[in-house]
Amino acid sequence: MRIGELSARTGASVRMLRYYEEQGLLTPVRTESGYRIYQESDVDRVARIRCMLSAALPSGVVGQALRFLLDGRAAIPDEPADRARLADTLQGELNLLTEKIESLRSSRDLLATIVADVRGDVVGPGHPGDPGGAVARRSVRKAGPAVGLAR
Repeated sequence: MRIGELSARTGASVRMLRYYEEQGLLTPVRTESGYRIYQESDVDRVARIRCMLSAALPSGVVGQALRFLLDGRAAIPDEPADRARLADTLQGELNLLTEKIESLRSSRDLLATIVADVRGDVVGPGHPGDPGGAVARRSVRKAGPAVGLAR
């Protein structure tokens, strides 16, 4: 199949498919005229690439995972020191993802509290903590109209 069909079947843009090729994640066969030809198995491969990249894994780690999962060429080193280095790299990526997830959970919880307070009419004008008229607002003039309230 050609790149347009792979794009339609996977939801990945033609540009992204070319990027995956540049990164060594996808290897189409080239015709004499230079057209890319993809195999049926590339549909699954693109789905896995997209999944791993959306999990914020660097393309180098994605490439190692693909070699291990799909290509039958395990990239796991034989030497214990090399295996330990690889495990440390993967553990570092896992730790970063865990930190991002925790940060996103905290942000989500804070936003949920704010939304609940706004919907419950707990915050805003006339409620405790409202600066009301105590805060002087002034207009800011830039290249366009005034921004803010003049008082």
